Amino acid sequence: MKRYDVYVASCTPTGGIYHYRMEDNAVTLADITRMDRPMYMVTENDKMYIVLRAPFNNRESGVVTYEIDDTGKLTAPSPIQSTKGEVACHIMVKEGSIYCANYISGSLIKLPDQVVQHSGHGSSPARQEGPHVHFAGMTPDQQYICAADLGLDTIFLYKRDMTLHSLAKVPSGHGVRHLAFSEDGKWLFAVNELKSTVAAFAYRSGEPELIDVCSSVPSSYAGATAASAIRVKDGYIYVSNRGHDSIAKMSFRDNKLALVDMIASGGKTPRDFLFVDQYLLCANQDSGCLSVLDGNRGFVIGDQLEVEMPVCVCVREKEER
Repeated sequence: MKRYDVYVASCTPTGGIYHYRMEDNAVTLADITRMDRPMYMVTENDKMYIVLRAPFNNRESGVVTYEIDDTGKLTAPSPIQSTKGEVACHIMVKEGSIYCANYISGSLIKLPDQVVQHSGHGSSPARQEGPHVHFAGMTPDQQYICAADLGLDTIFLYKRDMTLHSLAKVPSGHGVRHLAFSEDGKWLFAVNELKSTVAAFAYRSGEPELIDVCSSVPSSYAGATAASAIRVKDGYIYVSNRGHDSIAKMSFRDNKLALVDMIASGGKTPRDFLFVDQYLLCANQDSGCLSVLDGNRGFVIGDQLEVEMPVCVCVREKEER
């Protein structure tokens, strides 16, 4: 097995970024960098960019950047930049340019000050009373910034100068949350939180076209559930279901989505997950643990790692020096 640095965001006032080393089929805690309520983080080159929920004396969220040293430890934090919005929950970095989704404010920002404000509402009075941007990402052709707005059931595609290029709708009331592209870049998959569904779009030249929609939980399940993270691996789509506490494995063949398997998340409220080699790492927010699962069979490998309110996990492959 290769060597990896695994980072988990603990979203509490006394939380921070937990840094683990993963090698030889074992995961061990290396260090913790304390900070107030990290929401999401990404890495580019030897830097980590972290969204903090409310680091100032007002409601605005902020972004702090750390250097990553040779051991994987976070060092030399930058001054915190405001996202000019409330409860930023997602971040994307491309060639040093930082984009953040402000959930409560319903805006997308390219730091430091290019803000696009969404307006309107959806069909659910409880969750869609206004815009709620939940995701910022780059299209595979590197031409457009995607913003998923849960409050408006809409995927916005912006040019790099933040002018609107196109938009696409998921079904009314489904509440689009996060996006992932197929490995060949021809298909866009949207996970919808409010109805726990996945929507498949054909993607070409910045123009998504809705093709199909499928539930991410079995039809026999009648309990509360809210879909969260989405990943694509080896031609399959994977979605975490909070409430059902599972990872759904879905296929997309002949323009049709299908639910093919369910993997127990190893805890309660799986907010985020990703794959590392043959393993699946799952951040279970309400049971306070990072589960290390067998990616094919779904059972827990070894002990669960205790992390208070884990909301995001990211991984860097360690370079041999």
